[in-house]
Amino acid sequence: MLIACRIFINIMSTWKLLQRRCYDLLSYKYSLLVILIAFTCIFIGIIHFGEIWITWSREKYEAVFHSFNDNILGVSFQKKLCQHVPIDVVYTWVNGSDPAFLKSLKEHVPIMDVNTAASRFSDKDELKYSLRSLEMYAPWIRHVYIVTNGQIPSWLDMDNPRVTLITHEDIFLNKSDLPTFSSPAIESHIHRIPGISDKFLYFNDDVMLGAEVWPEDFITQAGGQKVYLAWWVPDCSDVCPWAWVGDGSCDPACNTTLCEFDGGDCDNTPVPTDSEAVEEEGDYPHKLLQDPLENSNYRLKFFDLLKNRNISTMWNDTETLTQQTLTNRPTNLSLNLNVNKSYHLRNQQMNSIKRLFNERSIMELDRAPSTQKSILSKMINKIRVQDVNITERRLQLKRYLNNDVTSLPQVTSTMIKINHKSGHTDQWKLRTRQLDTYAESLLYVNRIYNMAYGFERRRVPAHMPHLIDKWIVADMHNKFRNEFKKTSSHKIRNSEDMQFAFSYFYFLTNEKRKVPIEEIFNKFDTDKSGTWSDREIRTLLSRLYPLPLDYSLVVEFENAITNCSNHIKITEVPNPPLGERYLDSSLPTVSKELIAKCESISRRIETKFGEGKLYPHEVIKAGKNEVFEMLTSNVSLTVQILDEIRRDPKKFICLNDDMDPLRRSENEVVKALLNDFYRSLYPLRSTFELPLQYRNLFTHRHELYEWRANRARARNLLLCLILLLLVTTFYHLFYHQVRRLFRMRTLPTLLV
Repeated sequence: MLIACRIFINIMSTWKLLQRRCYDLLSYKYSLLVILIAFTCIFIGIIHFGEIWITWSREKYEAVFHSFNDNILGVSFQKKLCQHVPIDVVYTWVNGSDPAFLKSLKEHVPIMDVNTAASRFSDKDELKYSLRSLEMYAPWIRHVYIVTNGQIPSWLDMDNPRVTLITHEDIFLNKSDLPTFSSPAIESHIHRIPGISDKFLYFNDDVMLGAEVWPEDFITQAGGQKVYLAWWVPDCSDVCPWAWVGDGSCDPACNTTLCEFDGGDCDNTPVPTDSEAVEEEGDYPHKLLQDPLENSNYRLKFFDLLKNRNISTMWNDTETLTQQTLTNRPTNLSLNLNVNKSYHLRNQQMNSIKRLFNERSIMELDRAPSTQKSILSKMINKIRVQDVNITERRLQLKRYLNNDVTSLPQVTSTMIKINHKSGHTDQWKLRTRQLDTYAESLLYVNRIYNMAYGFERRRVPAHMPHLIDKWIVADMHNKFRNEFKKTSSHKIRNSEDMQFAFSYFYFLTNEKRKVPIEEIFNKFDTDKSGTWSDREIRTLLSRLYPLPLDYSLVVEFENAITNCSNHIKITEVPNPPLGERYLDSSLPTVSKELIAKCESISRRIETKFGEGKLYPHEVIKAGKNEVFEMLTSNVSLTVQILDEIRRDPKKFICLNDDMDPLRRSENEVVKALLNDFYRSLYPLRSTFELPLQYRNLFTHRHELYEWRANRARARNLLLCLILLLLVTTFYHLFYHQVRRLFRMRTLPTLLV
């Protein structure tokens, strides 16, 4: 205590001495001038040092000083270029070989299901290599979140500040839905991860990066969100592709609950016509059984007859060709499905014949003799009669198959009528099809979105990382609240799941906003004068009506504006700049207020431009930067697939497990090949991994947290003991000094 007092006294003495010396210096005549010069020199020296430092570090910081303002305006766009960062990454992961997981699966899903197969939960260290690819090709990611049921990968460095393990309890609102083994249920809650960025990338653990990626691969300032779409949604039934639904033609095969009653085509069509046959692409293509003879370019043969022979000889050849086609038709029930496609091939052939004669050979037909014209008309009628026979056979086949047709058409010799369709809304579920749960859930979401947004042919999002906006997901949940609650309650994959990526992207693309007339006016007011010039009106008309513009449409539009200006009172008329009007223009001043109050004009404009995208986006057909392969137990095929990816790695690589669980020996070889493939592309250990000689002691997060809590309690107890020991030691060492400091002395009483 005495030492501290002495130190304090010395400090105060020094301060008083410095204070006296400053006062002595200021007492001289030119002291203030000297001080001012000294401070000026110091300031100049600091500025000079700063300039030298900036020059020295120009190359290092060139991106900061030059890239954002290196444009024709010389204005920095740093805020706009960086508005989509930070971006986090979310993974979903499960270890299917964990005994605790398998025990919980048996308890909550006692019945074996294809969605509980071991391949659905098997772990082949894909997550480890995906993180390596992330560090190699997307180092701009801010943070990584791994969503699990509490499991910890044995190789994961839990002390890495850039990775956080999230359990289902952290994000599920209704805890009664847990435990869950359904990936759609988990995906529907990932936007609720605490602290996640507004925009984040969602990875499956089997998705890798094969080349550098940047935020511009997912979103741009000009186009908005990029939506990568791959194959078409699976067909609604085995005999009705989605291309036939809602195309304006009544197709009896599609007049079912499963196919949404042909999209309403049969409601307003008195005589059912049929759509043309289509070839679908993708994982679930619609392919009817092919007739070998029908697949031999019937129409091209007929065109050859038209080109190379005269009309008088075409009748016999065409009759022979059609007769051969009909006589060679299979009689087996399974091959009779060709009736459907055969009819559409005939229909397409008839249309081609008509176009050929109407467009190319009209002059020759005019010069042809009447006998040849009659032969040609007989030939066309012959084909039409055969088409009617095919229609009847097709309807009979559909009756025999009973393909969920709730109201079969009644065929008569004069008229084909369509009865009213019954409203069995759940009958579509009763149709047994050879589709997996994923495909069935796509059809389920597609049916919901058709009711919400109108019928539309939809594609499936590509197997790749998906950029997700958590606020858009929240809006989607608010709109389809009950559907997502049902998805969250499923223990395993279900045919009535809201598929996350499919639901998200089509919600994003289908949501619209009402564009006010004032915004539309400003869009075409390119010179920002507050009025429309004759040139701007011409631009509007070119986008409002089909080209070439009809002069009568232009005059009618200008007359409508003139009439509105005569009857509508405008509060403020802006002065148009010079040169806005043509010399012979008779239009009044076209202001924003005039257009907004002129109902005839505003109604036309709003019909065309009044609805816009609520969320900016652009649709891109996938296939250029993505590769998706299903690995089977075929070893040679697997080697070929992996070598093709090695030769030309895409930005996004997804290898899915489709191995046969009964072929165990082949599966082990395939797993070894896959591990070798990953190690060849991503050989360097990432910062998310523990050193090779270490493994996590705990396999579940609650065990780790319990150990950390016990460690914290033991540390706190030890610190308390050390503190108590120090206090006791100091007390015994300075016991006498402390008593002397606080000793009370009494003064003796003076006797007077």
